[in-house]
Amino acid sequence: MQTRGLVPLLFLLTACLSSPEPEVNYPLAAHEDKPYFQAYEAASVKYDVIHNFETRFKAQITRVTPAFQQALTQRYAHIWNEPQPLIQDAAAKTAFFVTIYTANQELENVADADLWNIQLQVSGQTLKPSAIKKLKPKERWQPFFPEINHWSREFLLLFDRQPDNGTEPMKLTLSSPDGSVRAEW
Repeated sequence: MQTRGLVPLLFLLTACLSSPEPEVNYPLAAHEDKPYFQAYEAASVKYDVIHNFETRFKAQITRVTPAFQQALTQRYAHIWNEPQPLIQDAAAKTAFFVTIYTANQELENVADADLWNIQLQVSGQTLKPSAIKKLKPKERWQPFFPEINHWSREFLLLFDRQPDNGTEPMKLTLSSPDGSVRAEW
């Protein structure tokens, strides 16, 4: 009688022990992915707008250069195992990824033209964005932009202008009632 109960138990134990474990991969953090992080740092600038010892807003701006786009496309495909359509949209225009943090909730939306003025100066022209896309969900973009956090807001700025090779001088200005920043590449 003891052997009858022991045989099914051994059979179940053997089945559990011989089952293959699922393969689990964890992506590297952005700063650990050296090729990506080098392209990211070369294309990015960071600003803290402080007035009277009070942080009005923080801005991280990343210019989508060909080198950064290639690194981002490869990292995105590696992590999510699919292409990202926004990255493809950015390839056809001059584009910037912007992360904004502000304690003033009214200023969180960079797409609000009543509160933000965005201009790109390049080749003697001053351009306004043709589109400002809010990036959601936040968790999908965090592996690429280390500044993204619970309180930040992320946007893709698109300008109707063919992308260059990443070496043409340009200035991107973000102005709000709390201050302005001018990123230069």
